[in-house]
Amino acid sequence: MKLIEEMMNKKAELEIAPLIDVVFLLLIYFMVTASLVKKEADLSFMLPARVETTEPLQLPIEVLIEVSEDGVILVEGMMFGKDEDNLDDLIGQLLSLKEAADSSGSDLIVNILPDDKALHGRIIKVMDACAAANVKNMSFSMTM
Repeated sequence: MKLIEEMMNKKAELEIAPLIDVVFLLLIYFMVTASLVKKEADLSFMLPARVETTEPLQLPIEVLIEVSEDGVILVEGMMFGKDEDNLDDLIGQLLSLKEAADSSGSDLIVNILPDDKALHGRIIKVMDACAAANVKNMSFSMTM
């Protein structure tokens, strides 16, 4: 009991020496790690003042053909009916696009987007029209 009374009467003191040691250790730690960070280097480069092109860039002409579930064919917004078995208008449109691509020296790329429920026969008719217009580059895409 006497020990408890002595401890209660004793004032709490703060030891300053260990706190100074901790502060100096933290200071040394931050000084060492700060020197490890590398500064950004100044990259020197020169931009060319003028670049001569040897030949013009030829971009291909891309045509999007959509085949809907009810058989309607859309070529860049132009609609071709579903009742036509003969797609002469589509062949004519593809021929004019092929001529425009040939005259500009670029390729014609046809991208066919059939609907999931489109009839396969209608897609084959579109492929036949592309073959009649002598289109060599065709691809298929899925509708989203």
